[in-house]
Amino acid sequence: MITFLRLIIIASSLVLTPLVTAHEGHEHAKQLDQASAIEAASDKIGSLIEEGQLDPFWSAQETTNAQIARVNGLQNWIVSYLDSGSRQRLELVFSMTGEFVSFSKIPVSDTAAN
Repeated sequence: MITFLRLIIIASSLVLTPLVTAHEGHEHAKQLDQASAIEAASDKIGSLIEEGQLDPFWSAQETTNAQIARVNGLQNWIVSYLDSGSRQRLELVFSMTGEFVSFSKIPVSDTAAN
């Protein structure tokens, strides 16, 4: 009988533990949509210009593309800007939750399509 009670206690603790730990106030990270990814990229361009890592003319460029792509095995948002004057494309990479990952400037001649 004691063994049976112990078994019931162990089983109920396994069932109830997730219910107790899943409390209110615990928010899951929001996933970016395309508009949010473009907004995050625009904000990041401003901060990269302030930090001296980008030329100021990038703030005047329009977004040419914002898409989800797999980078190092993870899905990320890649937001692209094109400057035909300097023949460069700027790509900013964000995680699906909006964390800035990296940016790169790519000569247009090195790209297959714009």
